[in-house]
Amino acid sequence: MGYYGINILIKRKDNNMINAIKEVSLKSLDMINKNADGLNKLAGFLKDMQDNQNLMATKVLELEEKQKRTVEELSKYEQRNNN
Repeated sequence: MGYYGINILIKRKDNNMINAIKEVSLKSLDMINKNADGLNKLAGFLKDMQDNQNLMATKVLELEEKQKRTVEELSKYEQRNNN
């Protein structure tokens, strides 16, 4: 087989690979479009979870600050009573 024959085989293989990639891409796109509603619901759920985690983190920080102030006040109170 000569150079010309090898080039034809390579082009044929390249075309087959390109067609296979296009087919897989189209099937993937179809699957995503069919499941778009489910994906949107999942994204909404994940956003709600993130919002809840952020709220919880804020509450924890507030509680830590309250605890620190309470400990400081208790320490001052004990110092006054011990003197």
